[in-house]
Amino acid sequence: MMKKNSNDASSGAAHSAYVRSVFLLRRLSQTVTRIGLIISITVLIAGAAACGGTSSSRKQSHQKKELSHPLLFVLGKDFYQYSDLFTYLSNIYTVESLKANLHILSYSDMTAKTKQPRLSMISDRLATKPVEALISIGIPEGGARILRTVKEKHPALHIFSLLPVEEILPLEAYSDVVVDFELPDSFAKADRAVNIPAHDVQTLVLCAVTAIEQMNELPEQEPFPRFARAVATTEAILKERGITAWGGTRYTLQPYKDPELNIRSYNYLILSPSSIGGQADDTEIETGAAGEKQ
Repeated sequence: MMKKNSNDASSGAAHSAYVRSVFLLRRLSQTVTRIGLIISITVLIAGAAACGGTSSSRKQSHQKKELSHPLLFVLGKDFYQYSDLFTYLSNIYTVESLKANLHILSYSDMTAKTKQPRLSMISDRLATKPVEALISIGIPEGGARILRTVKEKHPALHIFSLLPVEEILPLEAYSDVVVDFELPDSFAKADRAVNIPAHDVQTLVLCAVTAIEQMNELPEQEPFPRFARAVATTEAILKERGITAWGGTRYTLQPYKDPELNIRSYNYLILSPSSIGGQADDTEIETGAAGEKQ
């Protein structure tokens, strides 16, 4: 009888040990499963954070800039109807900074009450809304006289004269820089707006604004290297945003050279297509798809 009880007790102890081992195995399995789940969730969160960081970094690299210098654009007869004149500026600079700092006086404003443009409106506009720079595009004839008056009243004003139809020498005297495209002799100045592609004018406008934005970086730099640096910067900025500067055309930037005296201008610069401009020398900057070459 005592032997039977001993066997029963031994059997019960074995069963209890078996139950405990099964329970421990289940707990261990549950713990491993939870740890695996936690690791998976952690990996997913880390991956999402990494993707978010990459996306944020990409957005940051293409974030629009703030236009920091107040500007007055004066648009001549051939250019005031360019509806997409400031497209590249809108791609690069924030809407708020453009609204605050970009002011426009167009040919239609200057001829609203008279047949001939009232260029004195340039001086009037500067008196009511002071700016740091004036950028003219195709300033009408007589513009040099008003620029002289403006420069006398506002000696610190930077003046960029783009695509002029006015006499060049007077403009050079009162402008920081005068920039033009070289056109075939068969094209008259009056036809220039028709023959200059919109993307070339858009790029040139952005180059002028970039030069003004960089003005304080090297304040003593001369007009040619200053504008060449602005051209290189503009091309790089547009490339980052998937835009091809000059529509892909390769231009040579160089000071204008008087064909009779063989003297280079100090601040009158010419953008020549490579087929016209020829091989660049040590004082010329080649721009366009290949970037900058000095």
